[in-house]
Amino acid sequence: MIKKILEHCQKGSNGVGFNEVVLMLYNSVATAEVSMDMDDVRFTDDGGSVTFMADNGTHLHMKLDMLKAVRFQYVEQNERGLPSYSVWFLDENQESVLRIYLRKSEIESTNQPRHDLFMELLKTYGESVQLKD
Repeated sequence: MIKKILEHCQKGSNGVGFNEVVLMLYNSVATAEVSMDMDDVRFTDDGGSVTFMADNGTHLHMKLDMLKAVRFQYVEQNERGLPSYSVWFLDENQESVLRIYLRKSEIESTNQPRHDLFMELLKTYGESVQLKD
């Protein structure tokens, strides 16, 4: 299910995917952020892990079998007055371990299709997807 969701985020349904994002590795003690385009997302052959590759060689790995839920977060206006779109990957304690935030695109014409894609994801999957063991 996670692979299906990530591929939907990456490719979109109208030819425009998430593209410009910030991946936030998150726990209660520390956070790390990586800006990237979601052009290079790799799954292991067994489907147990995903690797998000950034242009400069920076990458993040995520073990999919450790995840228990995916949450789609949409806020119409954040503290800067802009819409906020994010996908949170949750562990067994329903704590987020990795978040994908859509950045406002430098290419203005892609912002509306990216908004439409996120709304489509919410409609397709709902606000939260509980994953089976």
